Amino acid sequence: MKPTVAVWLFGLKGRRNDVCYHHFAIQYMNKEKLMPILAPIFIIALGATITLIFYSFMDEWVWVILALVYWSSSFLIVYKSMGKDEIWLLFQKPVGSRGWLALSVLVGLIPLSILLLNLELLISFPFVATLWLLFAFINPFFEQVFWRGYLLNNLPFPVGWRVIYSAALFVVSHPLMWGIFSIANRSWMAMVSLVIMGIVWGVVYVKTKSLRWCYISHFMVNIGNLTVFVFLNLYIPPMG
Repeated sequence: MKPTVAVWLFGLKGRRNDVCYHHFAIQYMNKEKLMPILAPIFIIALGATITLIFYSFMDEWVWVILALVYWSSSFLIVYKSMGKDEIWLLFQKPVGSRGWLALSVLVGLIPLSILLLNLELLISFPFVATLWLLFAFINPFFEQVFWRGYLLNNLPFPVGWRVIYSAALFVVSHPLMWGIFSIANRSWMAMVSLVIMGIVWGVVYVKTKSLRWCYISHFMVNIGNLTVFVFLNLYIPPMG
């Protein structure tokens, strides 16, 4: 084979490999960009489907199945994308002003009056109260890691739109999943509170580079709004 022909052939092969690699890289990048956009929609659809299937024979106790499916599926997406070490880094020491801590605590106090006005429920339903405490500890970890940590770090939008997109789908996930069996999660008051919480937690994470204060605030919310009692419709807020 003449040298010029060999150079031409190998050069063509190299260019062809470069084109294939470039095409693969573009596909991979597109997939990486689409995943955080579609992931919350998938989670909501999965949660709603599972709830509708089991609700017919479990009634309000379907919340247990929903919680397990919701937590495991969302965490699997996050773990596959970020890994264990990066997930724990989400809870590193916060940076920035202490004012963000104050704002987080203020948001956490929003539903406190619900708890204070319904303390008799804790005495009347001790088993439910135990589940309520467990849920309050566990749920904020999975939700903050997914809705704030994963989405705000990976959505292919400017940071402001990331906060809005994450908060919007966080809000609608409640009536579309939990609202199937929980009357309170379909109320306009819950929607207003969720909008405030979703935006504030997103901004706090962006400003502090940590989920630590978001978790504390979310824990306070889950305690104050009597989550499991709400799931079982043992507490239904005024709907007027």
